[in-house]
Amino acid sequence: MSARTTAAPRALLAALVAVLVLAGVLGGLPPGTARADSAPRDPADPATPATVTADPLPTVQIDGVVWSQVVVGTTVYAAGKFTSARPAGAPAGTSETPRSNLLAYDIRTGVLDPSFAPRLNGQAVTVTASPDGSRIYVGGDFTEVDRQPRSRVAAFSTATGQLLADFRPAANAKVRTIAATDATVYLGGDFSAVGSTARNRLAAVSAATGALLPWTPQPGVGPTSGNKDGNTATSNDVLALVVTGGGSQVVAAGRFDTLNGTKATGVGALDAQTGATRPFAVNRYITNQGVNSAIWSLSTDGTNVYGTGYNYFGPGSLEGLFAASADGGAVQWFVDCYGDSYATYATRGVVYSASHAHDCRNIGSFPEQTPTRYHMFGNAYSVAAVGTNTGAGPVRGQPAPAHQAWGPVFTPGTFTGQGQAGWTVTGNGDYVVFGGEFPAINGFRQQGLVRFAVPSLSLNRVGPKTDATFVPAATMVRGAVRLTWKAVADADSEHLTYRVHRDSEASAPVCEVTQPSLWWRLPTYGCADTGATAGSHRWLVTVTDPFGNRKASAWTTATVPAGSVGTPRPYQQAVTADGAIDTWSLGEPSGTTGWDYTGPMDLTVNAGVTRDVPGAIRGDRDTATQFNGGTTGFAATRTAIAGPQVFSVESWIRTTTTQGGKIIGFGNANTGTSWQNDRNVYMDTTGRILFGVWPGATRTVSSTAAYNDGRWHHVVATLSRAGMALYVDGVRVAARADTVSAEPSTGYWRIGGDTSWAGAPFFAGQIDEVAVYPTALSAQQVASHHTLGSTGQGANVAPTAAFTSTARDLTAVLDGSGSSDADGSITRWAWDFGNGATGTGRTVTHAYAAAGTYAVTLTVTDDRGAVATRTGSVTVTAPVAGPAPGAPRAADGFERSVAVGLGAADVGGPWSVTGSASAGGGVGRLELPRGGAATSAYLYGPSVADVVTQVAVSMEALPTGGGAWVYLAGRRTQAADYRASVKVTATGKVVLGLSRLQSGVETKLTAVELAGVTYRPGAVLLARLEVTGSGTSTLNAKAWPAGTAEPAAWQTTTTDSTPALQGPGGIGVAGFLSGTATAPVTVRVDDVWAGPAGT
Repeated sequence: MSARTTAAPRALLAALVAVLVLAGVLGGLPPGTARADSAPRDPADPATPATVTADPLPTVQIDGVVWSQVVVGTTVYAAGKFTSARPAGAPAGTSETPRSNLLAYDIRTGVLDPSFAPRLNGQAVTVTASPDGSRIYVGGDFTEVDRQPRSRVAAFSTATGQLLADFRPAANAKVRTIAATDATVYLGGDFSAVGSTARNRLAAVSAATGALLPWTPQPGVGPTSGNKDGNTATSNDVLALVVTGGGSQVVAAGRFDTLNGTKATGVGALDAQTGATRPFAVNRYITNQGVNSAIWSLSTDGTNVYGTGYNYFGPGSLEGLFAASADGGAVQWFVDCYGDSYATYATRGVVYSASHAHDCRNIGSFPEQTPTRYHMFGNAYSVAAVGTNTGAGPVRGQPAPAHQAWGPVFTPGTFTGQGQAGWTVTGNGDYVVFGGEFPAINGFRQQGLVRFAVPSLSLNRVGPKTDATFVPAATMVRGAVRLTWKAVADADSEHLTYRVHRDSEASAPVCEVTQPSLWWRLPTYGCADTGATAGSHRWLVTVTDPFGNRKASAWTTATVPAGSVGTPRPYQQAVTADGAIDTWSLGEPSGTTGWDYTGPMDLTVNAGVTRDVPGAIRGDRDTATQFNGGTTGFAATRTAIAGPQVFSVESWIRTTTTQGGKIIGFGNANTGTSWQNDRNVYMDTTGRILFGVWPGATRTVSSTAAYNDGRWHHVVATLSRAGMALYVDGVRVAARADTVSAEPSTGYWRIGGDTSWAGAPFFAGQIDEVAVYPTALSAQQVASHHTLGSTGQGANVAPTAAFTSTARDLTAVLDGSGSSDADGSITRWAWDFGNGATGTGRTVTHAYAAAGTYAVTLTVTDDRGAVATRTGSVTVTAPVAGPAPGAPRAADGFERSVAVGLGAADVGGPWSVTGSASAGGGVGRLELPRGGAATSAYLYGPSVADVVTQVAVSMEALPTGGGAWVYLAGRRTQAADYRASVKVTATGKVVLGLSRLQSGVETKLTAVELAGVTYRPGAVLLARLEVTGSGTSTLNAKAWPAGTAEPAAWQTTTTDSTPALQGPGGIGVAGFLSGTATAPVTVRVDDVWAGPAGT
């Protein structure tokens, strides 16, 4: 917190923090940079590392607050103030298990460790582990553990969970932080003595015996003159410790101003043996000290030390984070966000933080939200420094990391009265775990503890968040129907794919674009439909994240007048495909409007222009616009927007002027001239082209050649974290890496003239095909646009080879239909089967002579001769005698105990599980912990085409919201299956259906309500699915309550001819919980059986 903003909600929160700190409740307490997410476009880029997903995984819950966590192997130890724990999804007051301020759980499953249950008579504020993981150390306010005296610090064996009898140091006040080497345990806190020996907030004891060691550094208090509320109290409490340098150094943080009399405000380094002060350069930029401000936490990845700050009307300069080199404390970066920060954890190139950040514009991220402040309680940043802090404080101009596109929604808790959510974060690389006082994550009940995981271990169900405003607008523009829509956000994916469909969602999209968006920056995107015939049509937009989570908009309808839609323009299509958010062809024959073909930012074209002059694009009849160089010779957008910090601007120009002039720029006025302007592309009096931005000072790049030669030239300028770049005629002519931002401002794009930085304000010449992008175009994209525009022939894009394979005995079926060509078509598929044989064709069948694994290579050729290859492994097996007629191909009674997954079926091989499942007590359990959750389990061993499969299912509770589905699958391949669904509604109604699942998209084929069946929790339903036929398959299903007669006839039936599902496959079961559900559901499955159809 800080006094830099004084809105009432902030003041209230800050006041509560101050009161609770002093009372001891805490245990003493510009838009547009590139961002990564859980599926970044370039995970190798240090600025865009892959994060965990935003799916909260089921985790044991607590009834209070968790202050600290440590991970040892696969066990998470959580310390705090709580009295009980309960399973994931359980409402408060149900299924409670006593736990007294300390617990442990399995990081892989989130399940409480039933054997670790020490009883602490006061809160535990900190927990850490010995370097070898053999013990954990706990500190806090307690004076007893399991009724044995332990004065505010204790140790436990991780092997036995038992309190260590020979470790009994006694602090006379709160122990807030502990760090350890193999030989020494370092303590920090409020204490003034350990045992009967004076120690000033810092002490060291023997790890073996707990005996006090002669390590006596002295943290000192600072002045109170910086306290903006007139508070004259001060403090030198130590809040955080980490050991670095292989045990040679201890880094301390807290409320102190000096260490051993040496200035070390908020954070400093100490010799681990002598306690002498060591240099730690980052503290030169930090003013956090005293009762109103502190460096709150420290963590280390061995290379860097990461710290967090808070400030409430005190002298503090930092509410965000810092990264400093572990050796010497050299600044790596600062995160100058407003909103206190409490913990960090660095892994795999990402630093996760628990905080309540509410304004991060100083690092190029989200600004303060008005009128309602929004807090980001969980954040992620790159370990790498990629930008610069732009605020006004001591860290202005210092490096900054990239704020990642990861933001699960934590609900703030009420236990401490501070409105905070998370207080601690740590992990083990695969999992990131938060602890605190939050009651829910992403709107689903999960109190105090939560896990997140890398995509391979996560649910991957958090997708685009849409609402009623997600609907396209259709506008008739010259030669096309323009479809525009407001972007949507995804909590763990920045880049989303939008597809526009005309008349039918099953139709091929009329356009497809992948664009970035963040919760605080939702641009309007669009594209042009040039294929609509005259008459009434309707359009919808779908949005899909990298994990296949998909939402569809409502339909919008418009009437296309006869003759109003022209033929597609290849150049326009290429610009759209590369992500342009605004495209002005400037080819209107007359009028004062310049249509935006990919966005809503139409231009007002002023009087000093002439329309319908010959255009720049070879082979394109679209025209250009002549600008006269006078004060009315410009065009400008009509709606003010925030100026982007990452962008490309593109245009074609032709001129012979010697006066120079503005080609395109961003200004604060759309009439007259701007007094504030930036992001300028302009020509000087010599004919050179320049690109300039103003991040507090003028920064420009310039061509060396002149381009006022009367010929058309292609000009592109880009700004990104890589710096500034200027391209002319497809070639980069200038660049600089030291400028990565422009002036934060609001304004309008202006074409043809505005206040100039060199040469005349207004441009005399012709301008054509102007576009704005929300990304920095690559050199390849720029070159491709220039080639297409200047020759009429785009540079050929190589195709992509892809294939799938299925094998039965010694025969493999290979399908290359997944190969694609972005700018044409595939004309030839050539196969090398890996055994000396070859073949051609989109789909081929090959019989091998012997069992084994073969390296199969597909080579594809496109319509312009470019080739691409893909090699994959295909395994074939010798035929074996089939089962006797009527024998099961799969069967499972789940008479085994498996904590994670379902193990191996009695017949059919191992279950392949996605989601959370376990087996025990004669049933398999599919956990659906929250709305939108899915868990599936498949047996790929039984490969059967004509199959009947059956399962007994039950639910432990009626679902809420839109209900729950249980699926029984047949002909299961890796990407598709046929399935029977049994839906149970919140009122107990049961609906039986048939559907097809393909590439993650379910197509419902039939549905029938089961008359006279009302489901009650715990009751067993039997479901049967039969799939027969080839070419056109017949699907039959029935379901009935156990203990009643099986229906004689199938209750629902249909046919389907999907080519990918006309061969053999496995079987499976799955569960899905409606996204509107508010309580978890456990699906129990038993007596799975599958055999040949007719049995």
